[in-house]
Amino acid sequence: MNTEVAVAEGETRLAMMRVWMAISAIWVAFWLSMAVLIAMAAEMTVPLNGKLGLFALIVLTPPLALLAIGTALRWGFEIFCRKPQPASN
Repeated sequence: MNTEVAVAEGETRLAMMRVWMAISAIWVAFWLSMAVLIAMAAEMTVPLNGKLGLFALIVLTPPLALLAIGTALRWGFEIFCRKPQPASN
């Protein structure tokens, strides 16, 4: 087994996970700041009280969907595109 390839694969996975975490954190922070601004503009005492379920759906669905799609693509690549390693004696 080529250890250089295995190390590169691990670094790539970590880098992609970091990119996903950064994008997800920016997405959630943006929508939370929008909720605060809307609540302040409307002078609400409890921000988004009636629409909390919809707000949670908007905030959490895209990052989780991206993670699921990335995982599915990774598994698909592993299943269909990987050549089997020859058995070494």
